[in-house]
Amino acid sequence: MISGSKRKTGRPGGYRPRAAAAGPWGKLALAGLILAVLLGSVGVAGLLAWKQMGQWVFFQITSIRIDGCVRIAKTEILAQSGVDVHSNLLALSPGKVRRRLAEHPWVESAQVRREWPSRLRITIRERRPLALLSLPDGLYYVDRQAEPFARALPPEDLDFPVITGLPAAGQWRGEQRQGLQRALALVRLAARSGVILPAQSVSEINVGAEGGLTLFMVSHPFPIHLGDGRELTRNYNRLVLVLNRLQRSNIFAETAAIDLDYLPDRVLVVR
Repeated sequence: MISGSKRKTGRPGGYRPRAAAAGPWGKLALAGLILAVLLGSVGVAGLLAWKQMGQWVFFQITSIRIDGCVRIAKTEILAQSGVDVHSNLLALSPGKVRRRLAEHPWVESAQVRREWPSRLRITIRERRPLALLSLPDGLYYVDRQAEPFARALPPEDLDFPVITGLPAAGQWRGEQRQGLQRALALVRLAARSGVILPAQSVSEINVGAEGGLTLFMVSHPFPIHLGDGRELTRNYNRLVLVLNRLQRSNIFAETAAIDLDYLPDRVLVVR
């Protein structure tokens, strides 16, 4: 006989809900976590081992070779590099050494190479001055970059053309900077010239307020006006021809000035 009370439909005693089965993404996340822990452990161990090897006598520098020095003493480069025979080759950073060397005013570029297990090789490329730049605070060497990079002090080599007429560095106007670049181009032209106007015969190149160039020679220091330099190669070639004719006609010593900017197709020779 069935009674009228409601039948209980609850779960049997002792029932425990089952955890949801891990899907594929959950397994991947777990595997990634384990892998990250392993890699982190290996990385820490490797870093500790690297630091430990960086103190081994086996990698202590025993020889430093320096190439490319002409004006700069090798002892100066060695001091600038911050490296000595007590440094460890493994712990050394070639990039940091290069950056330190690049701070030297005469160093244009530097290569630093480790030669295992205990030798270091430094190769220097020095700046090559084209002229001396006369500024209000003294003489400076200037290279093809048209930037003064080092003071020129006796007894250093001062046998270069001198560029004058510019204010202190950092105060140059656009015309003056262009004038300096053209003056250096003129020096390069003279360096490739023959016996008529070699670079050694150029004493001074004055850069005017508007960038115009005036050249003075060593033996006969009369002004040679080249104009603003826009026709620099053309005017230089014309000057070589004029000087050649003056020398052959024996009136070179009587010349007081030459103006290549007088007229487009005329050169003015003042006696």
